[in-house]
Amino acid sequence: MRPSLRIALTGVTAGALVCVLASCSGSGSDTAGDGTVTITVSGRPPATNAAALKIFNARVAEFEKAHPKIRIKTNEYQYDQQSFQTKVGGGSLETVVRVPLTEMSSLIKRKQIADLTTDFKGLKHSEDFNQVVLGASKGLDGKIYGIPTEEYALGLAYNRDLFKKAGLDPDKPPTTWPEVRAAAKAISEKTDATGYAQMTKENAGGWMLTAMAYSFGDSMQEESGGKWANTFDRSGSGAEKSLKVLKEMRWTDQSMGKNQLRNLTDMEKDFSAGKIGMTIAGPSIIGHYIAQYKGDPETIGLAAMPTDGSSKRTLAGGAIAVVSPRATPQQREAAAKFIDFYYLAPKYDVALGEQDAASKKKDGAVIGAPTVPFYQPAINDPVQAAIDKLANVPLAHFAPYNKALDEYELAIEPPIEAQNVYKALDSVVQAVLTRQDADPAEQLKKAASQVKSQVERAQH
Repeated sequence: MRPSLRIALTGVTAGALVCVLASCSGSGSDTAGDGTVTITVSGRPPATNAAALKIFNARVAEFEKAHPKIRIKTNEYQYDQQSFQTKVGGGSLETVVRVPLTEMSSLIKRKQIADLTTDFKGLKHSEDFNQVVLGASKGLDGKIYGIPTEEYALGLAYNRDLFKKAGLDPDKPPTTWPEVRAAAKAISEKTDATGYAQMTKENAGGWMLTAMAYSFGDSMQEESGGKWANTFDRSGSGAEKSLKVLKEMRWTDQSMGKNQLRNLTDMEKDFSAGKIGMTIAGPSIIGHYIAQYKGDPETIGLAAMPTDGSSKRTLAGGAIAVVSPRATPQQREAAAKFIDFYYLAPKYDVALGEQDAASKKKDGAVIGAPTVPFYQPAINDPVQAAIDKLANVPLAHFAPYNKALDEYELAIEPPIEAQNVYKALDSVVQAVLTRQDADPAEQLKKAASQVKSQVERAQH
């Protein structure tokens, strides 16, 4: 069933549209005398990932054959804030770059990406696009500044085998934090595994704490008078409630084990090895669990994000393809066509969707992990049905996740300085999980004071 998703895009379009870099108004010109347009597309898979690189190159060649007046140059550049700013300032930004959802607010505000409104409307099935997914690409002016390429929502990944050993029903995973706490305690007491674990390092601690705060119906930043400010340190915040839950599981229930310093890779390795019963993760963990860490497909399950029992809210993320502000109208049009061809066509064309899934399956990829639909049911459902026929994982094991998304609100990450906020919150989560006397409220106030100036400066 296709979820009728609702998403809280708070902060995506915050701020006035002002240009802070002189180069923002520049224009490029890469059109030959015969009308051939050249664009540069970043994100080419590295040579070490031979299978992905082969598929990428084949698709690029296929696109050029179908569009003989468009030439594609590619490189391996992947977005990061510092290099992106340098490239924009120096006029060397690739024509097409994929950026996280969280970066759209600031990029639009600084006019560092092109307006793609007209180009998007010219794409096939643009009128059928899921407006919820498209929302993160829109500015305050209603214009479209990027084209989504992927989106996910966090949920509860769990080990079905450990559930059975602990006397729990794997087909009825926890839906609230009290239920998570009870299940974690049972797993810890009846098996050799840690009942529940959460990432705490390399900004992942703050990321996961944010996801928990959302699950309590709260936010981490709020806008007032056109300015955004951190709110996670106010009394009774969702972040404080989340830390109290973690503290109870860690010190009262003893259900979180002794290792409290894990990054994303550490968590996936331990979870895949059957050392952890439950953790918060996105659907990508399914592929990593099976293909990368050789976990048994029969043992992994994915459920909805646990809540406080009243709200139904989880954190969403993903990537959006944007175009250089220096791109000419011809380059913008060519870029939009390539984005549509490479990223979107397999989502609306049944034959391409099936072909794409079959190719990935042949190369050892996991087919059948939940995805957020980019198009309305009439377009999405036939494609999804064709892909599901090729599934090499038990689809029923992810039914709780898919079913719950129909009722969930999806919220993106904090709009201002998200990564710096996460970095400060890492220390908060680590303190609560490694020191029994650590006070959640006090730790949150320390973190808020650390990033207050950064959040303020980012809005000037």
